Amino acid sequence: MKKIVLNLILLMIIANISNAQKGVNFVAGGNLRTVFDLAKMQNKAVFLEAYAPTCHVCIAFKPTFELPLVGDFYNRNYISYKLDVTTTEAQAFLQKQKIWIPSTPTLLFFDKEVKLLHIAVMGENTNTAQVVIDAAGKALDPKRRSTAYKASFQSGVRDPNFLIDYAFMARIMKDTTDNIAAMKAYASKIPSSQYTNNSNFLVLQKVIMDDENPIFTYMMTHLAEYNAKYDKALVKQTAENIIMYSLYSSRGSRSSVAKINQVKANLTKLGIDKKSIAGRVFREETTALFREGKPDQAIKVLESLIDSRTDKNAYLFLSNFVRARTADKNALAKAATWAAKAK
Repeated sequence: MKKIVLNLILLMIIANISNAQKGVNFVAGGNLRTVFDLAKMQNKAVFLEAYAPTCHVCIAFKPTFELPLVGDFYNRNYISYKLDVTTTEAQAFLQKQKIWIPSTPTLLFFDKEVKLLHIAVMGENTNTAQVVIDAAGKALDPKRRSTAYKASFQSGVRDPNFLIDYAFMARIMKDTTDNIAAMKAYASKIPSSQYTNNSNFLVLQKVIMDDENPIFTYMMTHLAEYNAKYDKALVKQTAENIIMYSLYSSRGSRSSVAKINQVKANLTKLGIDKKSIAGRVFREETTALFREGKPDQAIKVLESLIDSRTDKNAYLFLSNFVRARTADKNALAKAATWAAKAK
């Protein structure tokens, strides 16, 4: 009975879609499960417009999606759905798919089995029927879709524009390893004399996630040059973001003490005060100290965080943190002291 009712609902939705007069027919009822069920019934792929209700760029795209030319292509090939990124449904779906939405609207294309095909991030300068149709066309082409970029890279493709696209897609798909590899290859293709140009400053802002990338290391040794050319606050935020991306990545958790000291030095160059730096790096710093057999130094770092405002929860955290990282007797004794203060 449940299956019959579900099929009736799907048929009603199909009927509503077929009655639409123009533009992309976005499924108005149901949820993501409904969308993929419809895709299976009609043997089509799925298009999700990841949008936010208050996004002015998303609103500006509405007339584009209502164009018959756009609707004809999408309706022939896709079951379409507006995915409100502010909803619990969208957040859970994106997290499961390991997709980060850098801005809205972002166009997501899947096959009927919920396998990602292509991602296209839109902006005010891409709001045309041709760009929107091209994005949907790429998703249908196994050689051009964004999920094929890795294979192209592995086959030796090193065109600079391709490397930017590949690295950006890797970042969106939360693949730090691929992002680092693509951007390392990109940096080797670009003369250092071009590192400070507008295009590469944008690459620093939007694509690079690695504080060991040559373009970033050049930036940190030529901050005055960047500050003279661009807004100082933006330069600082760009560099700070890359440092923190690297520090908090899985690779960052394996950093050496020497690497953590370099991170601290770079943050100091950006004008960040010592107390703020200590609060940002203590987990990685003490983990490295414990790993390198320097438990006394690790405990000193943790003790420096304690003040009159340290509460029971913080003491309990510090105690558990130490116990999970070392078997050193002195460090465990300190952990026991902090545990007692947490009671």
